[in-house]
Amino acid sequence: GDFVREAGSDVAAGDVVLADGTVLAPHHLAAAAACGVARVRVVARPRVAVLSTGAELVAPGEEPAAGQVFDANGAALAAAVRRAGGVVTTVARSGDDAGTFARLLADAAAGADLVLTSGGVSQGAYEVVKDVLGAGAGSGGPGGGVQFRSVAMQPGGPQGLGTVHGTPVLTFPGNPVSAQVSFVVLLRDVLEQASGRVAPRPPRRARVAEAGVSPAGKRQLLRGATGPDREVRVVGGPGSHLVASMARADVLVDVPADVTGWDAGTSMEVWEL
Repeated sequence: GDFVREAGSDVAAGDVVLADGTVLAPHHLAAAAACGVARVRVVARPRVAVLSTGAELVAPGEEPAAGQVFDANGAALAAAVRRAGGVVTTVARSGDDAGTFARLLADAAAGADLVLTSGGVSQGAYEVVKDVLGAGAGSGGPGGGVQFRSVAMQPGGPQGLGTVHGTPVLTFPGNPVSAQVSFVVLLRDVLEQASGRVAPRPPRRARVAEAGVSPAGKRQLLRGATGPDREVRVVGGPGSHLVASMARADVLVDVPADVTGWDAGTSMEVWEL
């Protein structure tokens, strides 16, 4: 038996080589090929179009005029979609003109399984997403069933859900922290499951290092950084514009709606970013 590799020493007849839900990597494909398997059934990755709205937005690297800001949502949401297993079909920006946004929306919906927008859903004078999608199919608009609601969480209160030209659409707020928190809370698990990643990401519990307060009746998602002692320290404060501060965070601290204050060392649920 020296220098002889026995049949079945690696895998035996009837063994499972690749389980359902496996995210395929090179070593998985090598195992399939070594077993003589030329084709495997896979889940099609969801195609997602990412649209940022607002006349104040300019692309990173451009020179902003007075009153303009860089578009953080396009880059962040596109990266989040890819990380969750989706394919980004479009990353585009629109100003506040309803006709321009409607055309961009129609093009995006035609080539995607989901359209994800940011901005234009609050209470301002120029809320282009609500203006276009709120019209509905009955009045000639593309909405056909988009509902806009205020969700009892902070950040990320203004939300919209429905279809556009038959394609599902989610409309997130425009503040960059609100958009990223909305993705984690409302879309990440759904998109990962649609991508074939069947294992959800459950929250874990951690001690919060400092005392704090939270508005009554709203679920607050604070940004936190985990220290070497496994305690979580809140970073950046609750403001939904503090996107650079969020770069220091690795978790969201989930403060329930019925909690208005807590002491240092309190155990809370945290969500991995």
